[in-house]
Amino acid sequence: FGFEVFVMPPICLNQDPISSSAIRKLLAAGDVELASKYLGRWPEFCGQVVHGKGMGRGLGYPTANLLIGSEMQLPLPGVYFGRGQVDGRSHDAVVNIGSKPTLGGTDLSFEVHLLDFSGNLYGKYLTVCLKKRLRDEKRFDSVEELSRQIARDIESVSALRQS
Repeated sequence: FGFEVFVMPPICLNQDPISSSAIRKLLAAGDVELASKYLGRWPEFCGQVVHGKGMGRGLGYPTANLLIGSEMQLPLPGVYFGRGQVDGRSHDAVVNIGSKPTLGGTDLSFEVHLLDFSGNLYGKYLTVCLKKRLRDEKRFDSVEELSRQIARDIESVSALRQS
């Protein structure tokens, strides 16, 4: 058909070939730090902010709930240190990806608590880069215990952003 094909050798990192399959496996394992090295940037997720049940706000930690497309390759459920960008401004964030077992949830959700942000995000598009996995998602015995853990997660993110 009048064109040439050149076979390129695989690009490797520490002798491991970089491929989309390898990146998907890293995300499935929650290793966003190594995935970022393979990608050359932080794993990034973008979605429209939709209404949730208001549970985060009720706990004192309002969250932006991202509409998740079925085509998204989400990382292992858990809590992550991230960076959210909306309206051209960036904010450090605590990100929870999971089913919210303490609050009786069953469906997978992608919730973002932007630090140092106040305002209405409903209907806007939020881009979130994940930088580090902080912990597994878990069911707490009480909402108060969950609230104390969220405070500790925010402290962890604050410490990470200063390092």
